[in-house]
Amino acid sequence: MEDAEPHPARAVAAAVLAVLSGAFDLIARVVLSLWTVPWRWLLSQLVRVIALPLRLVWLPLSYVASFLRVLFAPALYVASYALSCVNAFIAFVFGAAAGLGIFAGIALAITSSIITSHLGMHDEEPEKDETSLDKYEQLKPGRRDITPAVLETDWYWTESSPSGRRRPGLLSQTIHEEDDDSDL
Repeated sequence: MEDAEPHPARAVAAAVLAVLSGAFDLIARVVLSLWTVPWRWLLSQLVRVIALPLRLVWLPLSYVASFLRVLFAPALYVASYALSCVNAFIAFVFGAAAGLGIFAGIALAITSSIITSHLGMHDEEPEKDETSLDKYEQLKPGRRDITPAVLETDWYWTESSPSGRRRPGLLSQTIHEEDDDSDL
């Protein structure tokens, strides 16, 4: 057999495989070298170096703060004693405000329902003496007492199903204010 030239596609594939193998070997060596670095130790040393000036500044400041706390201790105790009654008063006021808000809301709901029931502001339909069948009997073509006003206004009367829910009354209604164009 003669020496046959390799197929060009095989030569390209072998070259690509060699390049990829070399790249993978390089990536593996970089990852292994990074893996062996003691990162915790390096980070702890870096934090110690950064924190050293802060510790040097904090040490004298802590002594000054302790000295000032001892020096002003009587004034701090008197101020805390004087403000303790203010703290109790603030707790009472805000606690009373919450209770007052709850009772005011309950009173508003009760008075709203009483007012709407006395003024008849519910969506209750008035009791009809005539049913829709009676209306139909009146509108038969043979009857002569039909007026055009009756025909125009009765077309929208439909039997609505009674709703099982009761509307909440004034609490659900929005009060719209009109803009006044006068300059008063």
